Order: sequence, then structure tokens, then C-alpha cells
Amino acid sequence: MENEEKVEETESLKNLKDKRQVDNLLECLLFLSKYHKRETSAQSLTFGLPIHKSSMNVDMFLQASSKIGLTTKIVKRDIPDITKLALPSVLLLEKERACVLIDYDLQKGEAQVILPGLSSGVITITMEKLQSEYTGSLIIVKPEFNFNNRIENEIIVEQPKEWFWGTLKRNSGIYKQVIIVSLFINLFILATPLFTMNVYDRVLPNNAIETLWVLFIGISIVMLFDFILKLLRSYFLGVASKRTDTIISNRIFNQLLNIKINAKPASTGQFVSRLQSFESIREFFTSATIAAVVDFPFVIIFIIVIFYIGGPLGYVTIATVVISILTSWYMQRPLKEIIEKSVKEEQIKQTTLIETVTGLEIIKSIKAQNRMRTHWDKSVNKTTYYADKGQFLSQTITFFTAFISQFSNILIVAGGVYLASEGEMTMGAIIASMILNGRVIAPVSQLVGMIIKYDKTMLSLNNLDEVMKMPVEKDNKTYISRPNLNGSIEFKDVQFSYKDQNHLTLKNINLTINQGEKVAILGKIGSGKSTLLKLIMNLYEPTKGSVLIDGVDIRQIDPVDLRNAIGSVPQEPFLFMGTIKDNITIGEQYVSDEELLRVSKIAGLNEFLGKHEAGYDLIVGERGEGLSGGERQAVTLARALISNPNILMLDEPTNSMDRQTEKMFINRVEEIVEDKTLIVVTHKTSLLQLVDRVIIVENGQVILDGPKEEVFNKMSK
Repeated sequence: MENEEKVEETESLKNLKDKRQVDNLLECLLFLSKYHKRETSAQSLTFGLPIHKSSMNVDMFLQASSKIGLTTKIVKRDIPDITKLALPSVLLLEKERACVLIDYDLQKGEAQVILPGLSSGVITITMEKLQSEYTGSLIIVKPEFNFNNRIENEIIVEQPKEWFWGTLKRNSGIYKQVIIVSLFINLFILATPLFTMNVYDRVLPNNAIETLWVLFIGISIVMLFDFILKLLRSYFLGVASKRTDTIISNRIFNQLLNIKINAKPASTGQFVSRLQSFESIREFFTSATIAAVVDFPFVIIFIIVIFYIGGPLGYVTIATVVISILTSWYMQRPLKEIIEKSVKEEQIKQTTLIETVTGLEIIKSIKAQNRMRTHWDKSVNKTTYYADKGQFLSQTITFFTAFISQFSNILIVAGGVYLASEGEMTMGAIIASMILNGRVIAPVSQLVGMIIKYDKTMLSLNNLDEVMKMPVEKDNKTYISRPNLNGSIEFKDVQFSYKDQNHLTLKNINLTINQGEKVAILGKIGSGKSTLLKLIMNLYEPTKGSVLIDGVDIRQIDPVDLRNAIGSVPQEPFLFMGTIKDNITIGEQYVSDEELLRVSKIAGLNEFLGKHEAGYDLIVGERGEGLSGGERQAVTLARALISNPNILMLDEPTNSMDRQTEKMFINRVEEIVEDKTLIVVTHKTSLLQLVDRVIIVENGQVILDGPKEEVFNKMSK
């Protein structure tokens, strides 16, 4: 009777995922992926999308489609106007629902559709019913041809920093509008000096009040339009900046999530510093900078006008522009050297800071405050020295540019007086020339400021580009879709060494773990036990040989599908800031209360959560601060079990548990691993109760492998 109840409970738990909330767009995309021979899994489609505990929206649908080689287009169209060449397409329905339109017959008034959550296959509904729920928008989905599969890699020319410049190009339409608006803004700038010149030369000498009012009304209208156009330009540049910032920030973060573990730099501080480089890049490519670039060509127009009304005074303005630009460009070389040294020292300071924050408890325990303070003081002194030196050079350039611009105004006034004394120039023309000279200097000063920041920005861009070029797990190659892996594992002639290490961690590993087998891996510290588990999860790739699951090389399996089939408890439990429930369900889209309670009971969480009023809403700090080692390990175990994986890998799962807790843990695990592949890495003989087979690893090689009793008999001889 008890066995029957257990079976019913197990079956009901397995069916829980089928009863979860239906994600309409995701289900539609899964069908279309199969239809267009791009078969994949729901976990793979949603990888890298901000979709945790929510449903897919239209923007996410478009992103996910592009990842599997499908092109999409959203159009507004009535159902009778949809060409059948565009079918199957996704119809957007009311109440944030969607369906796949397979075909329709206007004469019969029927349509063949797939309705997620209501039908597992094609059903026929009336056109009237479909029209009543159709919003008028549909997504046309077609497969795209990937030429990269047909062209030799040597022929493909990669565009450097395309991730950045390509994103800026997407705003080319907005920038064209900005250029047009800037043209009128700069033409309106001419109105003020011309108004002033006419007032001094015509209105005052002739007491022409009516002319004054005409000029006043005209300049007021021009200034009003100038105000409106500047607001428009600011709006357009703000839209472009926000769009660029959002796209590039998401690209950088997606790259971070997708980087191969062995490509990640050893220094976390330097890596974080590189990722933060985008802040200075974004600052450089702000609306003010873009506006300065757009305004600079109009300097030529102002100089021409100065020549027209002031004659040779235009040469003073040209000399000012040339001297300012050449001076700032000449000062770039020493400034660049200082910036490069400053960035390196800033990365070292960042590393010291992160190490201190994350290891504060250890630093206090081993009395390492003096060492960390010494490193910090050295970094601060050097960064301050280079910052002061760089600031002095930057200010020298800025102040020199300001001096030249002021001096040019004096020269124009002095030169204008000589020309006026000879009757070649009027008082109004002198004032107008001086105003125009100031208008010329403004964009030049902005350009000089850009030149000062240029080297730091390009250095940051190069640092960030190195991150964007790092190898990633999920690239554009086509994976074999294996959403349901059974759990047979095979190592074939596997060799492996960690990055920047000369010796092999694993040497010629050949072993097979059958589906449902219970195996323990034993060995000394550094023998390669944990590395075997990391290779199975494809966190690292073998230097030589291959790892197969269900007869397929794991490099051909989508990493998301692979890890969805594996529940892993690492040797060092890592928790994230948030609630206990968040930490358990972090890798699952939907989790029922029944599943949460089930895995918590197995992991022994319900015992210590019962002591806290907050329960599963108990907040833990970064890395699980506030919990004991055993409690952190219990949460990590529950997290590994929540997806009901077919492969369970435990790396020293009870090293922070007492004997009683460990015994209860072993009994609970025994109940759930009957049909699962279990791999345990341990030093404790008590955990061997869970396994039937033992593998002994020494110096990266398998020295013993066989049934538990047989291996121990050999070891005792």
C-alpha cells in the first residue's frame, strides 16, 4: 500500500511540469523550430533571455528566433489578406495569447491552427472565432540560409569591433535626422551676429526704429525655432544613446554569461574592470560628443562668413582652430602613456578591493589586514599619481585652448579697428566677426575635449573588445537537440590540462558509466576527481579525446540541454543574495510548491527553515552569508534536485554535515536515485552506502575500477 502511494506521488510530481503555466509564444516557437528543421528545446530557446518566472514576449520571441536561424517580421494584416506562402505564421491574440496559423479556407470559413495549452496538434476552428480574438498583428517566420556553413573559414573576414560599431550603425536613420536639424541650428546661429551688425551699422546711425522692430521680430522667430530644433536634436540623440546603451549593455552581459570558463581571466578584479570599461566608452559617445562632431563641419561656414564681413580677420580664426587642434594632438602621446599606466594600476586596485570584500572573514581570521592595506596603499598612491599627472596635462590643453580663443577675440577687435580706420570695415562688422569667432571656437573646444578623452576611450574599447572576442559556449553552430538525456556517460582517451598549466590534470581516461549506475570516485587531493565532473558538464573541454552522454559527444549537445539533465552539488556551495526559495529555484522557470517541499525534505532544509519565521522567504547575503556551511550545502543540494535530473553528481556533499544529518541525507538520497545515474566524489566511507561501483583516481589516471567490494579487497592486499 505504501509503495503504491509512493508511486502515485512520484507520478504526480513528474506531471507537475506539464500542468505549469503555458507560455504561448514559446510553444509556438518550439513548433516552428521543428517545422523548419531547427529543432531545439525550450531551455535552449530561453537561454540568455530575461524570462525567469515570466512568459516570453514578442521581443524575446524575435531574439530567440534569430538564435536558431529563423528570420522574423511583425506585420499588420487581416487574416484573409495573409498570403499562404507566409504560413505557418504566429497570430497574436487577445489577453497576451498566441497561436500558429497553419492554413485557412475562406469558402468554408475555417482555419487550421495550433493553440498552445488547448491542443497538442492541429485543430480546426471557425474564422469568426479566430477573427474575434485576433489583434491584427502576426509574426511571419522563415528560415534563413547560413552562408557560413558553405564558405571556408579562411575566406570569412571578421569585422573588428562589429558588436560596437554595428550597433551604432543601427541608429544611422536617427543620426541623419540629427544632421538635418543641426544644419538649421547652425544656420540660425548666423542670425545673431547679422542682427547685431545691422543694428550698429543701419539702425543706430539712421534712427530707424521701424527697421529695428522688423529685425527684432525676425530674430525672435529664428531664436524660437532654434530652441525647438535644439530640443528635437537632444531628443533624437537621447533616443539613439538609450537604444545603443541598452543593446550594447545586453550584449556585454550575454557575452559574460556565455564565456567559456577556461577563457575567463584569473584575476576577477581585472576582468570586472574591463567589463566596466563601457562606462567611459558610453561617456565618450554621449549626445554632447555626437553633437560636437555634427557641428564641427559648420565651422567652415562661419569662417567663410567672417571672411565675407571681416575680410582678413578670417585668418585669425583659422589660425586659432589650427593651433588648438595641433596642440591637443601633439600632447596626446605623453597623455596616452599616462592613461595606459593609470588603467593598469586601476585594475590592480580593483582586484585588491574585490579580494578584500569577498575574503574579509578570512583576512580577519589570518590577520592579513596589514598585507591588504599595504597593497591598497601602493595601488592608491600610483593611481593618484597618474591621475594627477593626466589631469594636469588635460587641463594644460584645455586652458591653452581657452587662452587662444580669448586672444583671438582681442586680435579681431584690434585688427578690426585698423580696418575700420581705413574704411574697409564697420563697427557692426567688427562685433559680428567677434561673435562668429566665438561660435567657431565652441565646437573646436568640444573637439579638443574629445581628443583628450580619445585615447582612454579607445583603450577601454580595446579592453572590452578582448572580452567580446573570448570563446563562448553557445556559438552559431547547430547543436543536436537532446532535451531528454538518459544518463549513460563515456570517457574516450580523455586528456585535460587547465589553462596556463604545463602538466596534465587527466591522462588517458577511459571509462563508461551506464544509465542508472551508482558510482563513487575516490582519490587524493588534486588527483582529478572534481575535474571529471566539470568535463561531464562541459564546463571545460578535453584537451584530447571526447566525453559522450547517451553516445553523443557533449560538444555536439546544446549546453543548456546538457546541464538541464544534470543536478550538480559542487564542493564549495555558492549561494546568491536573495531568499532561500530564490536560490533553490534560480535555474527553473516554474516550480510548484509540491516540488519545492519535496526537494527541501530530501536536502534536510525543512528542519532548519522551521526555526525561522520567514521560512523559504529567509533572506541570505552574498555567497550565503548568514547560513552555516551545512545549511548552504543543503540549499545547494535542493537546487540540484529541483529539476528532477537523470544524472546526479555530488562532490563532497556532506563535508559540512554532522553524522546524524549525514545519515538522514543518505537515506533520503537513496529513495530518489533508484532510476538515476549517480556519481559521488567523496573522502567519506559512509557515503559509499549510496553506490555499487568505485573508481580510484590517482595522478589523473584511473588505477582501480569495479564493484565496491572487489575494489576494496584489492586495496587491502
